[in-house]
Amino acid sequence: MKSLLFFFLMFLISGCASTKDARRRAADLSPRQIIETVNSHARAITTFQAKGSISVESPSLISSGSFDLWLKKPDSVRVDVKGPFGIRIASALFAQDHYIFYNSFKNEVMEGDINKGGMPSFMDIQINPKDIIDTFCGARGFFREEVSPDSFSLGDGSYTLQFRHDEGTTRYTVDDMSLYVTGIEHIDSAGTVWSEERFEFERREDGTVIPQSIRLIHDSLQSSVSLIYETVHFNLPISEMGMIIPFDARRVKKK
Repeated sequence: MKSLLFFFLMFLISGCASTKDARRRAADLSPRQIIETVNSHARAITTFQAKGSISVESPSLISSGSFDLWLKKPDSVRVDVKGPFGIRIASALFAQDHYIFYNSFKNEVMEGDINKGGMPSFMDIQINPKDIIDTFCGARGFFREEVSPDSFSLGDGSYTLQFRHDEGTTRYTVDDMSLYVTGIEHIDSAGTVWSEERFEFERREDGTVIPQSIRLIHDSLQSSVSLIYETVHFNLPISEMGMIIPFDARRVKKK
């Protein structure tokens, strides 16, 4: 009994020391090291599959359901949103700079070239095509031009890095232990936050960090989409990314 108690105390002490050392080492990281580590998480993912629940809140829509997601790098994402009894509500496919949205209730399909203008809203929220891949797999990174932050600080268990752009400022929050992005705020030139991205993670017993939830908030539209991941698989083969659309679906133009 005494030996068991001694082992437990030693384990507790060593665990606390390891955490303290890890946080101390994290505090010594430079912005460049943080950016490189954060971006390495995204580079390690080749495919991503997930199932879970989704909820949407906006002035015109409050709804919830389930989703299936398939992601294949470098540029393909498919999302199916289902309602009660597994009935498909909507589907979206992004592939090779082309998007397709299908509304099952209205039997309408909309598609176009991402490079020729912004995409229409999906589930009442705008999605930046540059962010789609990393956002859905929970491994948001920094853009190529974001190499030297205009503001950098460490506090309350996370780093904050801010980058000024022509259209405003992007503020990243990075967990100082896992070095995953846990929050992004997009701020306009007047200093107003117009959209946010929030990420939560869990660490498995083998040390793997997986996304637990993602929330996209569009403050200016008073809308949000939340995804809660129930099953997640990394880097498994995905053979087909196509989306089945009824032949009689009505084609509509982006407004």
